[in-house]
Amino acid sequence: MLPFAAWLSWLIPIIGSVFVPIVFRLGKRAGEIYPVLTASVSAVFSLSMVLDVWGGKVIEERVKWIPLPDGNWIEAGVLADPLSILFASIASFLGTLIILYSIGYMEHEEGLPRYYFFMLFFVGAMVGLVLSNNLLQTYIFWEIVGLCSYALIGFWYRKPSAAHAGIKAFVTTRVGDVAFLIGILLLYKSLGTFSMHEISVGLEELLSNDPNAKGFVIACMLLIFGGAIGKSAQFPLHVWLPDAMEGPTPVSALIHAATMVKAGVYLVARTAFTIVPLEAFGRILAPWYETIATIGAVTAFLAATMGLVMNDIKRVVAYSTISQLGLMFTALGLASELGWFSSQFHVLSHSIFKALLFLSAGAVIHAVHTNNIDEMGGLVRKMPLTFVASLFGAFALSGIPPFSGFFSKDLIIEASLEAGNSIIYLLVVFTSILTVTYTMRWIYKIFLAPPSPESSHAHEAPKVMTVPLLILATLSLLAGFFEEPFTSYIGLHHHFKPSPSAYATSAIILISGLSLAYAFYLSATSRGVPLINPVSVRKGRLGSALHKLLVNRYYIDHAYYKVFVDGTLWLSSKIRRYVEEKVIEGFNYALARAMQSFVQAFRYLQTGSSNVNISGYALGIAILLIIFLLLLFGGVHV
Repeated sequence: MLPFAAWLSWLIPIIGSVFVPIVFRLGKRAGEIYPVLTASVSAVFSLSMVLDVWGGKVIEERVKWIPLPDGNWIEAGVLADPLSILFASIASFLGTLIILYSIGYMEHEEGLPRYYFFMLFFVGAMVGLVLSNNLLQTYIFWEIVGLCSYALIGFWYRKPSAAHAGIKAFVTTRVGDVAFLIGILLLYKSLGTFSMHEISVGLEELLSNDPNAKGFVIACMLLIFGGAIGKSAQFPLHVWLPDAMEGPTPVSALIHAATMVKAGVYLVARTAFTIVPLEAFGRILAPWYETIATIGAVTAFLAATMGLVMNDIKRVVAYSTISQLGLMFTALGLASELGWFSSQFHVLSHSIFKALLFLSAGAVIHAVHTNNIDEMGGLVRKMPLTFVASLFGAFALSGIPPFSGFFSKDLIIEASLEAGNSIIYLLVVFTSILTVTYTMRWIYKIFLAPPSPESSHAHEAPKVMTVPLLILATLSLLAGFFEEPFTSYIGLHHHFKPSPSAYATSAIILISGLSLAYAFYLSATSRGVPLINPVSVRKGRLGSALHKLLVNRYYIDHAYYKVFVDGTLWLSSKIRRYVEEKVIEGFNYALARAMQSFVQAFRYLQTGSSNVNISGYALGIAILLIIFLLLLFGGVHV
């Protein structure tokens, strides 16, 4: 480990981000290179800790932070273990590649100091989040991550849809964040500490001494999980993530592969790894685990169905992210060592191929200047490097061997089989079949379909963009072979291998998914027309209704806008009208009547007669003169 690596890996990008505007004053090129170098230094510090935590070793450091009235301190600290270093390395390494890619993608954009400031700040906040040893510190970084995502999603703030998307992401995730904060405060009030290790010990003692505390513990864990639902875009708080595609493509890659949405997965994995370890709390917290698995599986399936019909090149990949995150949560909720391990191995696999897919999409957008995949096609010859990179990412996402997704998804399938929950298993299977189908549709529409006028002038992206693609494509091919070293890194005592049933399930998934993709899309490359025309299917009564349902996202967004936007506006208008008519006008009339009565009571003091007025004036002067004389000669003491 490099000196102070656990601290400097997040302090360097956070502090370094402050100097981005200053460095840009030295020149545009200096301003672009500086954040790449800063992020790479963070990655070096993060990766330097891998060997130190290999085999499940834990390094924790604490410093005094906030003084308390009783003389004690709330401590800040870092927790370096296999889980935190995995996420820190992903965030900093992929963050470096994405920022490097940004030099080409954002070449002609305005506001670059602001862009690179928030990109660096984002990376630093995510690394700080996963290395925090206490929930208060975690929550502070949690909110910084949310702030950065808001600023970057709405980077093109003059564009109404981008500004709206940033606000939508910020508001939606706040719902989960409030739940998370309440859970943290309840634990602190009960146990008097924010430290994850001390909370774990305290909960074990609490449940040993008071069996009735089970409900309290489950409630706290569900509230914390609420934060993960918001950040990782799980049902019903998934609605912000597709709209987040309004931000620049490198931002989408950073959010989906390395930072924001991975924070929720980390939180649940950390909770199950440190705060409520499976061997101590597995049976007690069964409702918590079941909730995680159910929400994850439902989200995975719903997102996969919506990915089938999207025409925006980034939204297809965005729904894929929601779906794959759902699979990770499903695996975590299976309450088994295999489920936990498979979810984290899929985090590693997904981070690589999802960054690859988004950056490939960015290269295409950069070339054809449209996000609509129906306006692409024929790019296989115009952009061969991007095509190969996209194909590697698509194969990894689909779980086609020997790409990384095959190995991690097989373990999730094995975990679902081992759990014996047939509904969860079937949702995982159907989700995986749909994933293969919509991913191959994506490849066909962009690269293999007949070329459109928009793609006629397309060209390969510059090297500063293609080099990160080639690095990620290579990793997508090789990462799956590191399953056994990853097992040793985590510190597990045995290696997991999928059963014949899991392999058979994978074969069924691939055959089914590829068959559907071939029938609807890929067959057109050789036949000129597909075996089954998707346009004809959409014209049928059932097909039309289903397509409309999916395109409108099951009307969940529509319902939210009706209830929370239109409903709020309607309620506020009613309240305003009531306040104006009943309260404000009533108060004004009451005040007028009171003043009228007051005037009426005193109006007779004014007679209009000068004799009376002068007499009163003289009487007043006489009284004042008498008081003055009495005071002067000391006859009366006032």
